[in-house]
Amino acid sequence: MDLSEPILVDSAVYIEHLRAGIDIRQVLMPFLANGMLFNCGVVRSEVIRGFKFPRMKAEMTTFFNIIPEVPTNAKMWQQVTELAWKLDRSTGGNRPLTDIIIAQCAMHIGAVLISPDKHFQDIPGLKLRESL
Repeated sequence: MDLSEPILVDSAVYIEHLRAGIDIRQVLMPFLANGMLFNCGVVRSEVIRGFKFPRMKAEMTTFFNIIPEVPTNAKMWQQVTELAWKLDRSTGGNRPLTDIIIAQCAMHIGAVLISPDKHFQDIPGLKLRESL
């Protein structure tokens, strides 16, 4: 994958790698080293809440702490609200608000969202890749 384009990795990718016994931190380190890896609070929360063991939680928290995080200020929430409203009326059906926030964070910084999740496929303006 191109290291010259910023990426935001969805929680589904972190979880898939962790369940497969793959150290996702090592996979993402080249992107982080090039300043091309970003995160958002929703992804952080979704990943961290799933750890059963404090050591693994602490290790992933430390990793997330060094990844630049897209801030979710009042303006971002206004954009999320507008996007959710438009999607609900144009593509049919409600999608999880967490997915809309993740997508808006990626679009806000011009990043490619890495996710196999089908909820992201028809979001206008979102650059999407299914895998790293």
